[in-house]
Amino acid sequence: MIARMPADADRRHAAAEILGRAPRLIGNASMAATTAARSVLDDPLTFGIQLARRFPAARGPLLAAALAARGADRRLVETWLSGDMAATRAQLDETALRGSLSRLAAEVAQAAGRPELVVDDERVHAVARARAAWQIGEATLAISLLERHAPGSRLHRALRAELALMTPGTRLRWTPRGDAAPLAAGRGVLHLLTNSLPHTQSGYTVRSHEVLRAQRAAGLDPVAMTRVGYPVVVGGLGAAAVDVIDDIAYHRALPARLAPTPDGRLGQQADALAALAGRVRPAVLQTTTHYPNAVVVREVADALRLPWAYEVRGMLEQTWVAGLGSDAARERATQSERFRLTREREAELASAADAVFTLSGSMRDDLAGRGVPRERVHLVPNGIDQRLLQRRSPTPAAARASLGLPSEGFWVGSTSSLVDYEGFDVLLDAVASARADGHDVRALLVGDGASRQALESRARSRGLAEHAVFTGRVARDEVVNYRDALDVFVVPRHDREVTRTVSPLKPIEAMASGRPLVVSALPPLIETIGDALVEAGFTAPPGDADALARRLVELMHDEPARAAAVRLGRARAAERTWGAIGATYRAQINAASA
Repeated sequence: MIARMPADADRRHAAAEILGRAPRLIGNASMAATTAARSVLDDPLTFGIQLARRFPAARGPLLAAALAARGADRRLVETWLSGDMAATRAQLDETALRGSLSRLAAEVAQAAGRPELVVDDERVHAVARARAAWQIGEATLAISLLERHAPGSRLHRALRAELALMTPGTRLRWTPRGDAAPLAAGRGVLHLLTNSLPHTQSGYTVRSHEVLRAQRAAGLDPVAMTRVGYPVVVGGLGAAAVDVIDDIAYHRALPARLAPTPDGRLGQQADALAALAGRVRPAVLQTTTHYPNAVVVREVADALRLPWAYEVRGMLEQTWVAGLGSDAARERATQSERFRLTREREAELASAADAVFTLSGSMRDDLAGRGVPRERVHLVPNGIDQRLLQRRSPTPAAARASLGLPSEGFWVGSTSSLVDYEGFDVLLDAVASARADGHDVRALLVGDGASRQALESRARSRGLAEHAVFTGRVARDEVVNYRDALDVFVVPRHDREVTRTVSPLKPIEAMASGRPLVVSALPPLIETIGDALVEAGFTAPPGDADALARRLVELMHDEPARAAAVRLGRARAAERTWGAIGATYRAQINAASA
């Protein structure tokens, strides 16, 4: 059995970190500078496009640079930077019909999720074609293009390493250092995470934190490390070596220089994880999708002779395909080499783990269909803090007033990452339809993401400039206040392979908070809300804005139905507390470490 160990060592480590913050800042700046310099030297155009996607502040300089471009290229960049993705894709189609895309247009096409417009056009710059081939999943083609036109380039070496890493049977070429000797029986669980609070707020990071808290409450002693270079690589130059949140320690792997290839960076990750394991002496290692995390944890676990657990929170290949911008691109990617290899690699690593956790029955079915033994896959659905069920929520009008929003109107929306497959374009169309029929329905979307600008543009085009509020990213503690402000919480996901498998966190939190909700009729969402709410009619066909509008208007005028939704939702949420889920982790982790 694993017993809980006090976190005194982590607190001492955090105190020492405060004293060493100046040297750390210098090291972070060095890492960021060398990483950026490599990218600029390799391909300044691609670097500028990617920088503008990640950091909105960089859009101004890129737009200024685009002013030197001529005609169609200039209009295309201006449209893309405006966030109107539909107009950007229409312009790309028009340009492609007239002839070949320029290098600049080819990069914008990839940023807009349209690599199919680039990959087959031999008149396009070869490096741009290689990037497009990789984006659409044709890995061998991408590498062969680089072998002919940019042999030995950093991109060529990186993609070769990436292809090897995603190929089943490949092991990380990593030699443990002298201090990475097999550990005597220890205690606790050491997690490797992709990212975390407080630097990233998303469904992934919130779930990670709740899992760590649930394990601690269940008598385990969890500690976490994030991927090498994070959070400096996403702009967190002031990052400390350790962040402690709710007595949970998040350790950072921050070398002065990042290795230039994916396998080199995973080697750095393995060194850092093994060193931390030597200090905290865990009984078990645990990580989450996707496969690079599992590649590292398997090697470190083998070197230290520790068991390890793999938590499958999503299907990487499905999320990647869902982010492409056309049916043609998605279909081609689904048939690609990269798609096939990624599925096989994830199944191989899940089968190699001592325990597998996943979020929903549909995800367990998917894993079993790939050959992972079903009896070794344990369900740990998204849960809620017991305190959410006990708090007394304000009325939506009162919550809006406290946030400076109008108290009048019927407000619908969500707290979520704003990405394409979430379906918020459908929600905005539904609100516009309801308003056109004379109903004072308004939208509130809390969060940020790649689709935010396109959604804001869509709201303006549908006459919702004064009736749709986009808050952008808000503090973690403020999310519940915005959720309270909604009369109905909506999860309008599109019907994509990823949304038919992956279960989000937000519906269960909305139910626990006493918000009526309407979700798309997709298997993971139906499983989350339960039979009672489904039978009571709180689903809508995915992608059908008119049906969603009708259901929202019905609820607007049916207070007893909303009250029933609150009652049924709270009862469903009470079945899924983190306390109950923590017991599942404890049982399976204890079994793995026995």
